[in-house]
Parts: sequence; C-alpha cells; structure tokens
Amino acid sequence: MLIILSDLHLADTSPYNLGINRSNLNLPGRVYRTFFREIAELIKDGDVKHIDLVLAGDIFEITRSVLWHQGDLRPYVHNDEVTAGSPHERRILDILDAIVLDPKVGDTAKVFQSLPELFNLPVNIHYVPGNHDRLANASVAIRNKVRAFFGVPESDEPFPNQYLHYRDDEVRVLVRHGHEYDHTNFGANLALWPEIPLIIDKSYYDMPVLGDIVTMEIASKLPLLFRERYGDDEILGDTHLKRMYQRLIDFDNVRPNGAIMSFLFSTPGLSTKEIWLIIEPVFRDLLDDIAKNDDLAEDIVLLGNFKRFSAKAIASILKARVWRRGMPIWMFNALVNPAAKKSGVDADMDIIVKEQFLKQNDNDLRCLVTGHTHNAIVRLLSVDDGVEKYYLNSGTFRNVIMPTPGYDKFGRLRSKARLLIYEEGEQNPEYTRETGWSFDFNARLGFGAEAENLIDSLAD
Repeated sequence: MLIILSDLHLADTSPYNLGINRSNLNLPGRVYRTFFREIAELIKDGDVKHIDLVLAGDIFEITRSVLWHQGDLRPYVHNDEVTAGSPHERRILDILDAIVLDPKVGDTAKVFQSLPELFNLPVNIHYVPGNHDRLANASVAIRNKVRAFFGVPESDEPFPNQYLHYRDDEVRVLVRHGHEYDHTNFGANLALWPEIPLIIDKSYYDMPVLGDIVTMEIASKLPLLFRERYGDDEILGDTHLKRMYQRLIDFDNVRPNGAIMSFLFSTPGLSTKEIWLIIEPVFRDLLDDIAKNDDLAEDIVLLGNFKRFSAKAIASILKARVWRRGMPIWMFNALVNPAAKKSGVDADMDIIVKEQFLKQNDNDLRCLVTGHTHNAIVRLLSVDDGVEKYYLNSGTFRNVIMPTPGYDKFGRLRSKARLLIYEEGEQNPEYTRETGWSFDFNARLGFGAEAENLIDSLAD
C-alpha cells in the first residue's frame, strides 16, 4: 500500500516569538501519531504486506528559515555550490538542527521512526524534495541528516526528484512535488514544453528560482523588519500591531498566493489607510535592503526571467529608490509581489495534460499525485478502454487561510489530507468486493476559531 503526504513545512518558528508569546504553526506529534494509528486500524485486516510512505516535498521549511538572515549567506544558490564543509552546507545543517529542536517536530520525528512498529509491517519511506526543501538534496551530509529524522539508513545517493511506484515492472503511480508546474518555483517553464517526460532532468531541480528570493527576502523578512521598526514591547502593547504582525507570519498559509496582500489589508479593526500608514515604513525598509544589495537586484532580474524592458524598468526603479518620495500601494504590488494577480489554487491543468504518460494508451500508469498548492483535489484526466487515469493533489498538513470570493474576508482551516493507494490483492476497506487497484482520498479539512490577538492560541 502507498501512503502519500506532502507540504508539512516543519519549521523552526522560535525566531518569531515575542517574549513568552509563541507562534508555532507546526502540528504536534500527536496529530501525526493519530493519523497513522487510524490508517493502521483501517488496514489491519486488509492483506497489506508492506507500506510505501512517500513524502512528496516541502516537508522541511529550509528556504524560509530566519537563520539565513544571520549573515550574508542566502538559500538561492545552485545545489552544486553546496559542497562538503562549505558555509552553505553548515548553514543548512544548522537549520535542520533548529527545526528538530522544536518540541513538536522532535516528537513528530519519533512518530515516523516508530512506523514499522505501529503498522507491524515493513515501511519504506521515500522522500521527494520540493521547492522549499530543495537544498535538502544538496550534499551527502544534509541528505543523511534528513534520513536520520525519518529513521532511514544513511546513503550517498541523492533523493529522487520524483517517485515512481511500480507494479509488475510497470509504473503504476507517478508522484511529483508539483512545483514543476509553477515556473516561478521551478528551473524550467513547462508551459512551453510540448510534453513532459516521466523523468525530468535533475538539473532543473537544482537551480535557484525567483520563488526562493520572494520567500526569503519578503515573506521571511517582513516580520523581522516589522519588529525592528516598532519594537517587541510596542507590538505586544498594541492590539492592531499584534494582529498585523501575526498576519505577516501567516503569509505562507494564505491560498491562493495572490490573496496575500488582500489578507494583510483586511486586518480587523483597521481601515486600508490605517494599515498602509503602519506597514508602508516597513515596506520601504524592505525595498531599501533590496536596492542596496546589487547582487540581489541582479538575481531578481535573472531568476525572474523578466523581459528586457521589464528588467531595465526594475533596475531603474531600484537604483532611483523612488519609494523614498512616497510609495502608493500599487507600487508595492508591482515591485515586490509577483503573485499579486488573483491566481487559482488548483494546479495548472493545461500543463499537467502535457504529461507524456497521458498521450500513451499502452502504459499501466493510473494516477499522478502532487502537492505544492496546499489544495487537496481529485481530477479525472482520461478514460481509455475503460481505464481511468486520475490527478490527485495531496494537500497539506498545516493551516490553510482562504479568502471569500471577493478577497475581502479570510477564514482559517486545519488541513490533514490523506491519500491511500491500494494494489491488487490489498483489501480496500471501503468495499466488500475485490477492487483491484484503488485509492481512498480524504481532504480532512477542519474548522476552528481564527486567532487574531496573537499567538499562543495557535500553538496547538
């Protein structure tokens, strides 16, 4: 049986704490323990002989770590530049150590390490890096620290960039992280490819991308600049500042990404004008930091693959620092929010249908599974001679903040998506009859109260 999880985003969140106030969005280990216990109970009489657990990317929050802001090192480097003993390798190892030191994450590691005992079955764990944990594949030492987290034996071999699940020497299931279809987070624009091969060349996975810079220099940095500007005591003493600070921390949970600015400017109790008066100085600080770093400005233009005119315009704006004379909201959107458009939460089906296996009727591949979007979905891709082929998105294990249709109000959901794939001979408990290959998919979304006043109420 195949179990697929993605987008856990296990992180060191302690640098965002304010005094004794904690902001820890990692799910506690007991959530994962309960999750796997439910599966173990579900399949105990199902003739399952072994389990393959696929961790389909963005398991560790490496790119967004605050530790990158301590010094000049940055995560937007090619994987090949992270050599044994190099400063980048040491920084990534330190980030992974900091993540594991979080009590919730440490307990979660114990859950994964105990899975063979829990299931009383052989459990093979397959790790596929995503865009936020691309650098987990950068060196042997880094990979083995990841393997130690899951209780997997050490190896010099790199992690695969996709997982192929075989049945009788034929590929039955293809698992990608899903950033392949998002050109701001992948080393190639697959929208331009006539078809997508089963195995995409690893060179595209090793490249830094524009999304690395956006994550690092905007999403990760804004809460830090906010604290520098206003100070911890003032934030803790002012309800509005606390709410805005919390929203900056929550940026990565907002889906779709294009709703981030709407999320910030819908902070309760404040008008758009009042919000802008508070946040504009922070945005100016952010742009100042970008503008004074010539290498960063060049990286933005290079990795963003901007057209010649746009690249020159960006360079001119950064050089002139036009925001110092006053910065309207639209200017910020245009300069530093590449996801400003109201993009959808679904994977791009126009790109997915280019997958090579869909153009061939003589293969045994039954489904494509990705994560990345944090939106658990199922789509029927094709039916040929009665054989159905599906696309499934494995969702996420974390909070999901979503907007109303007008992008003016936001709610918070808990997401613990579950995808189980059964092979022939394994009894799917949903049926009394023999099913052959089958899957059981559950988005497992839950509603609770959104905490606006910071911070402790989100700790569990």
